[in-house]
Formats: sequence, C-alpha cells, structure tokens
Amino acid sequence: MRKVIGLFPTPFMMTEGLLDAAMVDELRQRALSGQKEDNAGTGLLSHTEMIDPREEELFVDIARIVAPELDKFGELLFGDRLDWTVKEMWMNVLELGGSQFMHSHANSFVSGIVYLSEPHPSTRTVFMRNAGGNDFVFKHDAADEAVGQFNADRWIVPEVKPGDLVLYPSYLLHGVPPNRGERRFSLAMNAIPDRLKSFDYEIRFSR
Repeated sequence: MRKVIGLFPTPFMMTEGLLDAAMVDELRQRALSGQKEDNAGTGLLSHTEMIDPREEELFVDIARIVAPELDKFGELLFGDRLDWTVKEMWMNVLELGGSQFMHSHANSFVSGIVYLSEPHPSTRTVFMRNAGGNDFVFKHDAADEAVGQFNADRWIVPEVKPGDLVLYPSYLLHGVPPNRGERRFSLAMNAIPDRLKSFDYEIRFSR
C-alpha cells in the first residue's frame, strides 16, 4: 500500500461572512474619507493610516469579532490556546490598473485580510513560496507539468465575498496582481500572542 504524507503543512484559514454588510459598508466609507498615503510602488494603491483597534468603537468591535478566529488559528500555528491581540489595522484601496508587490509582514505572527468588496478575478490575493528555504536548486518547468501542492510556486485565494476573512502566518509572501476590474477594498491586520514559551524561558508581548 502506498501512502503520501504532506510534511509540515502551512495553515491558512478562511471564515466566510465574518463581518455583516453594514459594517463592510462603514469600513469602505472610512477607507475613502480617512487620511490616506499612496503606496511607494504605485499611485493606484493607497493605504489608510495605521489604526490602533483599541481607540475607536468600530475597530474595537472588529477586533472582538475577529478574536475567536485568531484563537483557533493560533492554536493550529502553535498548538496552544494563547491570548491573541490585533495590534494594528489599515485599509487598502486599489484602483483600476493598480497592484500590490509581493511582501510579508514584520513584527507579527498572524496577519489577516477582510475583503470589503468582491475582488475582480484578476486581483485575488496570490501567496508565493518563500525564496530560499530548503527547496532543491534545480526546478522542472514543462508545458505538460502537473502542478500540485508539492511543486507549485504560488497559490491564489479562491473566490471571496465582502466580509470574508483570511488568516495566515505573517511570514508568507503575498501580493495582488494588476487590477482589471472595479475599485478593490480590503482591511488588513497584524496580530501577536500574549506570550511564547520555550522550556525554561518565556517571552511576553505587550502593546
């Protein structure tokens, strides 16, 4: 009997309809009316200022709604029910023709995206296998190659709806290809646990 086992898989969690339509609409209005900065790579992508989710009722509510999802995802990631905190949020507005270059998020352990509009198929978030690592130096690329979970370089988030949440380890490279559709809205966030423990020492994180 032959058995294939995927070693050390990377967790990625999707929660459908986490935020209701009224909250999604309020966030979209905030994204358009708030103070924004153009992305360094393109003037067709803008970000709001970093938001401390403790300082405004709307974001306090979002952090409360996200908290159980973070707890579940964190348990998958670290094998323990830790106390997770969303330490910052920001909103992104992507115009026609704009894109987001590949990047990861520093100084956090879990990152997330709440989709505030239905992305055009061209702008579904793309996750890339990190450069370097333990991959073989040589790679097989052929027209008839069957791409699967063990040899793919990228993975594209399937269809999502406004209010859907995705969570992933902050080290994962991800980006958004050029937008060939309508304006795209999203809310991004980073989260940290209260502590990480290893044998006889413990690191605690605070805001």
